[in-house]
Amino acid sequence: MPRISRLKTFVSVFSLLPVLGIAIPAAHTAPTPAKGAGDAASCRAMTGRTVGPDMRILTAEYAEDGTMVGNTRIDVPVCRIVGVANPTADSRIGFEVWMPPATAWNGKFRAEGSGGSAGAISPGPMLTALKSGYATMSTDNGHITDPDAPNGGAEQRWALGHPEKMIDFAYRALHVSTVAAKQIVRDFYGKKASQSYFVGCSQGGHHALMEATRFPEDFDGIIAGAPAWHWANQMINATWNSRAALLDPSALTEDSVALLHRRVMAACDAIDGVKDGVIEDPRQCHFDPATLTCKEGDAAGECLTPAQVAAANAIYDGAKKSDGTPIFVGYPRGSEAQWAKLWAGAAPGGSAFDFFRYSVFQNKDFDNTNFDYDKDTNRALSAKVVGRETVADVYNVKPDLTAFNRHGGKLIMYHGWADQQISAFAALDFYRQIVAKEGQARTASFLKLYMLPGIFHCTGGPGTGNFGAAGAALQDDPQHDIVKALDVWVTQKKAPVNFIGTRLNQSKVADRTRPICAFPAQAKYKGRGDINDAANFTCAVPPT
Repeated sequence: MPRISRLKTFVSVFSLLPVLGIAIPAAHTAPTPAKGAGDAASCRAMTGRTVGPDMRILTAEYAEDGTMVGNTRIDVPVCRIVGVANPTADSRIGFEVWMPPATAWNGKFRAEGSGGSAGAISPGPMLTALKSGYATMSTDNGHITDPDAPNGGAEQRWALGHPEKMIDFAYRALHVSTVAAKQIVRDFYGKKASQSYFVGCSQGGHHALMEATRFPEDFDGIIAGAPAWHWANQMINATWNSRAALLDPSALTEDSVALLHRRVMAACDAIDGVKDGVIEDPRQCHFDPATLTCKEGDAAGECLTPAQVAAANAIYDGAKKSDGTPIFVGYPRGSEAQWAKLWAGAAPGGSAFDFFRYSVFQNKDFDNTNFDYDKDTNRALSAKVVGRETVADVYNVKPDLTAFNRHGGKLIMYHGWADQQISAFAALDFYRQIVAKEGQARTASFLKLYMLPGIFHCTGGPGTGNFGAAGAALQDDPQHDIVKALDVWVTQKKAPVNFIGTRLNQSKVADRTRPICAFPAQAKYKGRGDINDAANFTCAVPPT
């Protein structure tokens, strides 16, 4: 899982309380509250209230002129709730609920996801939801990230000796926080939310699918971006990707991956009929890094050493046992641009750098360079967490959406083809397993998948990735805003078909639009007109 390089995006619930001069009240059972009116008085009256088994509100602050949460400025009226849940003796799950006054509420509830192994709330997405009229919630996943850790929001020292916190992080924290938040919304407004949604990418995508499969009645609609759904196996794969640079730092460098990426793009950019800096379908690209192997007379920086070729092929192939048994999927061509930032350096592999020593093996001295992909893979996946639950049981999503579909839930998945952190092939794997179980027609009635050409992890890259998935959409309509489309699907039974994605330049000005097509369709150029205008493309299923 990726390291979180912008930890300031996340904010610890409990670390803020002393800063605000707020004391944490002792637990008590509050009297039955009066029906809330969604106003300042209703907000302030909620301090100290118990909202469910082992769930209580610590503070309730109404800010008519907004407030600051960490580095995030809330510039609209808000009832800000800070709460805690203790489902086990070793659990302390922090969460926040932000609610607009009743006059600005759209009647709905939206929970927000997180990234990496972050133990902090996500105020940025919460603010986006709040300003769209939602009552919104975010959880710290049951732990607080150590800001001094060299790997930031990917650190997992909190798991050493705390198996219940591992379960909280994997799936329980979001569930219990959602249960508490829904009750808080009901108490504040005097009525429950008409619909409940979850929006997340990366770890948030992992949690999204955990919710859909483990707690199918929590949400009516879910958006799962770049979902790390096979988390435990993905962590093994992250050690696999990092191994080359751990053993030989020259095997994966900024220069080597930049050269590789340039050559991949030169070979495959135009396969889709348009030379635009984007590979529409990387499955059609078969560039061989070995063609770049240094020969006598090659200019410096224009070839790859054998170690660099081997490192690239290992990432493309994915982790395997010595007999060829796959452990996790590999990465598409076109995802190379930022490999060195993730798979090399002092703490490579994101969350995997700590996962095995602190969480899985509970041995702080374990070294990822010594991971044995035959012996340690089985040892890791079968390691017991609590009771009979293994690491694989706790962290990996079981791809079965039968109950979620029965509930009437709708799920939209998306994944960037150029994602350097979580392989885009993982999303295809999950989707195909659902189709195999449900059939194509039934699957389409509750699940849509969108693959985003040229998009990095969750956001960024040369593709057209602005469509309301990671940050506010440029246009507030179902064709340009994935959250709006989910709401229409749930409330009006109108399923999304295709989106219009936008690319922003460095000045944050739109310089390209392109259709985002429902898988398996792809954007196809009509053969004439500006390639930066979506109107000159159509969505079509490529021949098999």
